[in-house]
Amino acid sequence: MEGKTMKNTLLNTVFTAAVLFTAAACARDIEMPSDNGAAVNASIEALTRTQFAREGSIYKVNWVAGDRIAVANANTTAYYTADSGGSPASSFTPAGSAISGGPYTAWYPASLSDGILPAIQYYKADGTVETPMSADSGTLDFNFRNLCGIIRLDVSTSLEGVRLDRIVLKADQGLSGAFYRSGLSAVVTASDGVCLDCGGAALGKEPAAFFISVPPRSYTGLEITLFTSDGLSQKASLKEGATYTVERSRVCEIAFEANDFAHNHYDYATLRPGSELNEIIRRLAGNKESSTAADSSVRRIVFDPGSRVSGGVRVDAYNSPHPVYVNWNEAEATATVSTPAGSFRTGPMCAHMFSYFYALEEIVNLNSLDTSDAQDMGSMFTYAGYRSKKLTVDVSGFNTSNVTTMYHMFYFCESVEELDVSGWDTGNVTNFDNTFRSCSKLKALDLSSFNTSKATVFRSMFNRCESIEELDADSFNTGKGELMTYVFYKMTKLRRLSIRNFDVNRPSVNIIYMFSNCPNLSEIYLGEGFLQDTTPSSFFLAQTEGTGVRTASLSKKLTIYCNKATADWLARTNLRWIHSGYNGKTPIEVVFIDNSTGETLSPKWAAN
Repeated sequence: MEGKTMKNTLLNTVFTAAVLFTAAACARDIEMPSDNGAAVNASIEALTRTQFAREGSIYKVNWVAGDRIAVANANTTAYYTADSGGSPASSFTPAGSAISGGPYTAWYPASLSDGILPAIQYYKADGTVETPMSADSGTLDFNFRNLCGIIRLDVSTSLEGVRLDRIVLKADQGLSGAFYRSGLSAVVTASDGVCLDCGGAALGKEPAAFFISVPPRSYTGLEITLFTSDGLSQKASLKEGATYTVERSRVCEIAFEANDFAHNHYDYATLRPGSELNEIIRRLAGNKESSTAADSSVRRIVFDPGSRVSGGVRVDAYNSPHPVYVNWNEAEATATVSTPAGSFRTGPMCAHMFSYFYALEEIVNLNSLDTSDAQDMGSMFTYAGYRSKKLTVDVSGFNTSNVTTMYHMFYFCESVEELDVSGWDTGNVTNFDNTFRSCSKLKALDLSSFNTSKATVFRSMFNRCESIEELDADSFNTGKGELMTYVFYKMTKLRRLSIRNFDVNRPSVNIIYMFSNCPNLSEIYLGEGFLQDTTPSSFFLAQTEGTGVRTASLSKKLTIYCNKATADWLARTNLRWIHSGYNGKTPIEVVFIDNSTGETLSPKWAAN
């Protein structure tokens, strides 16, 4: 049914809402903290809150005791907590070091200083839990101003027992995500929608108000979806082609009835981005640092699909068809991630999902994660299990077909002994920088499925994988590789290495230290593209360290399978110092075998 139109006496602006139900729209002002400003000396809690106080057609925004703000200057950011609440002005106390040396920019909530408008908001009657604001000042007295406007949904139903789990808003323009300020307004550069976690708020015949902060702009294709607590949903699109304008510091009101709920047929739930899930888990465990700070509390993370658990902290993405909760069991040092849906999905951003959980010993049911939408797995497991005796992770079921970066993915996972990556599709990965670096207990890797044809960075990919004795990377295509330094550095037990399709025959490719510190290396299998016009420095470690770490110093013999051109080139590199024992070291026998005929090659060794 097409909705009615109301003319707003405050804005003299017409808003039209046609939502499949009866709809009406208008706008009201939001009054910011008084122009006196607030003296700031403060720290901030993880979840900050402001409250609305309605006076006629004006919504006043008041501070709540404990509200967190961030104050930044050109050099640093400090955090502050409101000493009192209930009015538009409050003093703040620093949580740690205070800031000095303006000019300053202040943000509320504090997380806005990261340049991200949150995709998840939380329901509170008669207002928003967090009202995005900022202020600029040459002193520590701030006059905060709204960055957004507010959409108020007045929702009613004739049905009995309806409780809302969440409301999702989407539009042709972004409603959350990365933003910048233009004047006093937030301008979103991303395209994400926004979700209001309603916490089971009841609907009835009398309209219930739901407030959602959105960037001020004109929206087209605005779409509203309501999800109930018992798994029903209802989607509504506003009038096709209509444009709806939300002004900064104004409330746009849309009223409608919701009577057409149906079963939600999607049997999956979508997780928030990896770094957000990480930070929520560590906060539940009592560590309020970011996902790049060490945590020694969490020993187990359990994924539990098909669960009836509904308590805990919500960690589903704004557009998830079902909710996701995380609960913390301190006695067992376990975080359990649960959903009533049959499986979990990740979004594009999996970066830092499990990073820096130093004490982590196990991730249970990891393969219940559908990663088919994942694009960024950078630092996904960085330092996971770094201080534990053994970390068990099963990544065999990961769908990596859309992943573009595996930068630092398993960086310093020193307690991981097995990784099954045999089925991974890496055809879109461009960055393998430090992917397996310092997986020092990892005994083997099956790389047969790896397609590296788009990769430009291979730096330190296997650096310090000190327990691997044989590595077959014949599937690798390095035709676009540029940064290939330290690839096999300090693989101290490596005996056999096969890289028949490594192509480094371009002047732009950097391959220094590629085979350094591999004292047990005895066989290398190379292809036609393994040579350059120049001789890279420290390609093999030959003279700068003792015999226990020099390339082939423990194997006593190095056999290289290649063609004559490659043998002639290698004989000019610092491999000649390995061969001659230059600078008082023990000479190592280096033998070249033609990889086509099996004949021994006799290149002319360059002088020391």
